[in-house]
Amino acid sequence: MVDIHSEEYILGQNIRKYRLRLGWSQADLSNAVDIDRADISKYENGAKGIMSSSLLRKFAKALGVSMDALMDEEESENTATPIQEKYEKLSPRHQEMVKETIDAFLFQEGHVAMAG
Repeated sequence: MVDIHSEEYILGQNIRKYRLRLGWSQADLSNAVDIDRADISKYENGAKGIMSSSLLRKFAKALGVSMDALMDEEESENTATPIQEKYEKLSPRHQEMVKETIDAFLFQEGHVAMAG
């Protein structure tokens, strides 16, 4: 059984979180860090064990985050569904409505709304 408070599990969940933010599959990440896809799964689940600092550096570089970001424990994000995940579950029509709503709020707050 994996200890969900262990450093390995927290690291793995952060790897998964940042991978999903990029829209990458485990195979995409395995290609980026040059390790087996099955090992990506084991790292994400905290079952692979301790990671070397050189591999941690590869993960951070591939995911575009700092090594510290990969190791940080963020209690609030473990229980909340990231907005991106919710957005991706919407139909294209509703995704467009969300974009238009965000643009309207940005305009109202004096920010320049991004087209597209």
